[in-house]
Order: sequence, then structure tokens, then C-alpha cells
Amino acid sequence: MRFLIIFILLPTIVCADQGVNIFCVNMKKLLDKEYKIHKFKFDVTTFQYFDEKKNIFVEVPNKNLIIKPNFFAARFSEYELGFQVNEFKDGRNPIMLMSKYDYKNDKFLDHYLCDVKVGSDNG
Repeated sequence: MRFLIIFILLPTIVCADQGVNIFCVNMKKLLDKEYKIHKFKFDVTTFQYFDEKKNIFVEVPNKNLIIKPNFFAARFSEYELGFQVNEFKDGRNPIMLMSKYDYKNDKFLDHYLCDVKVGSDNG
């Protein structure tokens, strides 16, 4: 009997949070043939964005994020990246949008449509 209980509980005990990979495209560029995909990762401890100049993911501790229900934002020196999950009452799949907001000048700079995948790969 103990073996059965351990066998049932073990997968839930050893299953670590894989986090999510987020891929976003500027809505103004969706129909372009050469659109750019912006890559992000979000897990239990960090938010990571891909720095193209350094060719690495840069980590921001989650304690430095703004986190609300269905929303989180990372604030940088010049702008804020806000990610929001929009759910629909008619049962359609939720979508994630990202907005780049210039908080110093109080205006949105760009809006992005995002795809979210569970897992630890870079996509």
C-alpha cells in the first residue's frame, strides 16, 4: 500500500515548475514577411528577456516585477513591458498581449501579440 501511495504522489512531488516561454511580434509588423520575434521567459523566480546585442537572456528577479491577476510588467530605465492575458467569456482560447509603455512620457510605444509555450527550451 505504501508503494502505491508513493507511486501516485511522486510525480507531483518531483515535477518542478518549467515556466513559460513567451514569443511576441509587433502588431504593426504581423503582415510583414520579415517580422521580428521577441523572446521572453517567465518562471517561478525570474523574468528573462533576450538581449540581442549581448546574445543572451538577461534575468530580472520576480520581486522586481509588477504582478497582478492576469498581468505582469517589467520596468526598465526608459520603458515598461506589460504582459496581459485576455480571457474570453465565450470559451475561446485566452491570448497574451504585450505593451511597451513609455512611463516617463505617459504613452504607449508599441503593442505585441504573444504566443506562450510551457517548457524550458528557447523555442
